[in-house]
Amino acid sequence: MTERDEPGTAVPRPRRSFLARRTGTDDFGIVLALLVTAYVAYALSSALWVELVVLVLYLFTLGLAVRTSRPMPRQKRTGRVVLAVSAAVAAFALVALPATTADGVLDGVVCVILLTALVVILDRILRRTAVTAQSLAGALSAYLIIGMFFASVFGLMDSLTPGPFFASGEAANARSFQYFSYTTLTTLGYGDYTAAQFPGRSIATFEALVGQVFLAVLVARLVAAFHGRGEAVLPGNHE
Repeated sequence: MTERDEPGTAVPRPRRSFLARRTGTDDFGIVLALLVTAYVAYALSSALWVELVVLVLYLFTLGLAVRTSRPMPRQKRTGRVVLAVSAAVAAFALVALPATTADGVLDGVVCVILLTALVVILDRILRRTAVTAQSLAGALSAYLIIGMFFASVFGLMDSLTPGPFFASGEAANARSFQYFSYTTLTTLGYGDYTAAQFPGRSIATFEALVGQVFLAVLVARLVAAFHGRGEAVLPGNHE
């Protein structure tokens, strides 16, 4: 397809990338679908190939979050750098490092990826002035990312500190860290998994606080945006 700039002159239309053809502004539904897929994958297995698949899903999540959020140029550059460096570091860890060390490095890489995606998504949601299905999908994505981020933090702590992570002696792997993270984030606190050492306990307490503050602030923001939109369409509010 071509566009004509002047009579008799054909100007080629710039080719759009794969992501550009399938995503638009605030298209957080795909981001949410990727995160749910990653959650289900870890819930089913903690095998190495599952961890690699989830890592790829996280990379795609960050790329889509940057693409659909329309961030500022500096944020966009930062997102691209994080994607490139994270992929390179993960590949190096898998090829050149022992398995136990590689697991810790991968957890650190995932922390950086998810934290960057969280900042990008929250920045876009808080800049919106209307509540839509896509903004709700973005809010749910951000909440899921918080749980996944802390799960990776717990995995990183387990690789850096001696002794078992869980007081009950349960296996410390991606599945158990994800379960422990979300029961902590939602303040369910079943008690079947408990951090054995005070650094883990402190981070778990902090995660619970973050979860409560996140819900309070985000819900208040969405309600305010919805209320403002409703007032704007009421009779007599048009000038």
